[in-house]
Amino acid sequence: MSVPRAFECSGEIAVGALGEETQRRLAELGGEWLDVAIEARKIVVRHVQPGGAPALAAVPAELISILDSLTAEERERVAGGTLLVRDRAGVVMRLVVERGEIRIQWPREDWTHAVPVSLDEALATVDPVSARVGGAVRFSSPAGARAKLVEFVETFEGLYPEGNLRMERDGEKVRVEFAGVNVGPAELLAKLRELAAPLASLTGELEVGSFHPNAVERDFRLRLEAGRVHAERPSLWRER
Repeated sequence: MSVPRAFECSGEIAVGALGEETQRRLAELGGEWLDVAIEARKIVVRHVQPGGAPALAAVPAELISILDSLTAEERERVAGGTLLVRDRAGVVMRLVVERGEIRIQWPREDWTHAVPVSLDEALATVDPVSARVGGAVRFSSPAGARAKLVEFVETFEGLYPEGNLRMERDGEKVRVEFAGVNVGPAELLAKLRELAAPLASLTGELEVGSFHPNAVERDFRLRLEAGRVHAERPSLWRER
C-alpha cells in the first residue's frame, strides 16, 4: 500500500484593512490550512497541524474562499503575496495573489534565466548521499588522476548507483564527464581541486540535483573557471 505524501504550506498574503462584516464571514469559514490574522492584515498558514485535508487541494480552495469573503473593494486593495505548497521532496505548487487575482504555478526549470547564488547556499540544499552530478570538467594533472578519481567515486558512501564516469587524457590535459554520478558535490569539488595541477587549469560545468523525486528546487549548476567556482539556480516560476 502506498504511503500518502506529507505536504506543507508556507508564505503569507497581505490583504489590508477589512470591514466588520467581512471579518464576521471569515470567522465562519473554519479552514484547516489557512487563517486571516486580522490585526496583522494578512492571510497566514495555521500553526496547528491540519487534520486530514491534503494541502494540494485544500490550500487553493481555502484561499479562494477567503478572497471570496472580501468585498470587491477589499479585493482590489489586496497587496498580495505568495504561498508555496510542497512535499518532503520539494516545491509542488505556488499560488501568487495580486489584487485579488490568483495565479497557480507549477515549477519548471528555466536555465536561460538562471540566478546566481552563493556556493555555500547551493551546496547546503542537496544531501551528499543522494546528490546526482552530471556535466564535464577539464584540468591538467600528472599521471594517476584517473585512478584517484575513480576510487573516490566508488568509495563514496552514496545511497544510489554511482552512474557513469568517463575520463580522457591528452598529454597533461584531462577531461572528465559525469552522468548521474551519486557523489557529494562539495566532496567532489575538493577532490577535483586536489587533482588539478595547476588549480587554474580547472574549468567546466557541473549540474547538481538529487535522486529524490520532485526535488526540482534543489537543482543548481556549478561553473568552474580557472579554478574558481560559481553557483547558480534556474528560475522556477514564470514572471509576468
